[in-house]
Amino acid sequence: MKNIKVLKFGGTSLRTASDRKSIIEVISKERETGYNIILVVSAIGRLGDPYATDTLLKYIKYNEISSRETAVISSCGEIISSIVLSSHLNALGFKAAALTGAEAGITTSNEYLNAQIISIDKRKIQNLLNEGYIPVVAGFQGQSTRGDITLLSRGGSDVTAAAISQIFGAQQLDIYTDVPGIMTTDPKILNSARTLKYLNYNQALKIANSGGKVIHPEAIRWAQENNILIKIKTLKSSQETIITKKTRNTLAPGSIICVTTNEMDEKREKITIIGNKLNKNKDLQSYILYHDMNIQSLSFFPDKIELILPKQSVKKCVEVFHKNFIENG
Repeated sequence: MKNIKVLKFGGTSLRTASDRKSIIEVISKERETGYNIILVVSAIGRLGDPYATDTLLKYIKYNEISSRETAVISSCGEIISSIVLSSHLNALGFKAAALTGAEAGITTSNEYLNAQIISIDKRKIQNLLNEGYIPVVAGFQGQSTRGDITLLSRGGSDVTAAAISQIFGAQQLDIYTDVPGIMTTDPKILNSARTLKYLNYNQALKIANSGGKVIHPEAIRWAQENNILIKIKTLKSSQETIITKKTRNTLAPGSIICVTTNEMDEKREKITIIGNKLNKNKDLQSYILYHDMNIQSLSFFPDKIELILPKQSVKKCVEVFHKNFIENG
C-alpha cells in the first residue's frame, strides 16, 4: 500500500475539545489528499491532567511496586488517548480502531522501563488499513519477548511513530507538539526564539542529543534509515520544521544553528551552542573566553560548544548568545 503518512500527536495536542476538533480536521484533510493514515498518540496533557503519565505515577509508591507494574500503569495514559481519539473519529463517520503497542505488533527488548523496539509485526495495522480503518496506536509502549508490557524511554511516542513509519515505508512523518518546530532556543526561556525551517538528519540529531526536547533522537535515527521526511509542527501555527537528508539551508562556517539547555543536577545546567565549524567563529570564542558568565566548565568541539554553569546564570547566558550570534549574527 502506497501513500502512507504517519501522524503523531503529543499530549498537549489532545488536551481540550478544541484541540481534538483541530486534530480531526487535520486527519480529514490528509485523507482527502489520498493518504492512508496511521495515528500515534501520547498520554493526554502534562502533570496535573488526569491521565498524563506523571499524574498516573503520583498514585504509586515506587518502593512498593515492581518495574513491571510501573510499566503497566504508565502505559494506561497512551491507551486512554488512543481510545478517546478513536471514539471521536468514529462518532464523525470515520472508521477508526484503537490499538495498544502490543496489539500494533511492537515487540521490544525485555527492559520494563527503557525498552528498545526489536521488530514490528505489521499485519494487524495493515489489515485495518486494507479495510479502510484509521489505526490509532498508543505510543511509548510495546510487548517484550516474554509477553509483558514494556515502555520505551521518555518521549518514546516519537520513536513508536518513526519506527512504524519506517516499517510501512511512509512518505512522511508529522509530529504535532506544543511548539511550532525545532527552535533556535527554548521559547520558554526566550520568547524571541525562531523556528528552524529546514534541518538535515545530522543537525536535528545534534540538537536532540544536546537537550532539544522537541523530538526523541531515536526517532530521527529510525526515519533516517528509510529517508523519511519529518515535519514537526503545532496545531496552532503554520510554522514547522522540515527534516530531510539534505537541508535547503547551507550554513556558512562559523554559523550557529541554536542554543540548547540541559539540566545537569539541582544546581547546574549545560548550555550547548550548536553550529557549523564553530572553530571558525573567532568572535564567539572570544566572547566565551573573555566575558564573565560564571562558566564552571567549557568544552570546544567542531560543531558545538558546551558550557556548564549555575542555573541562575542560564537565562542571561542564553539571551546573550541568542541576541549576539543568532538574532544579529
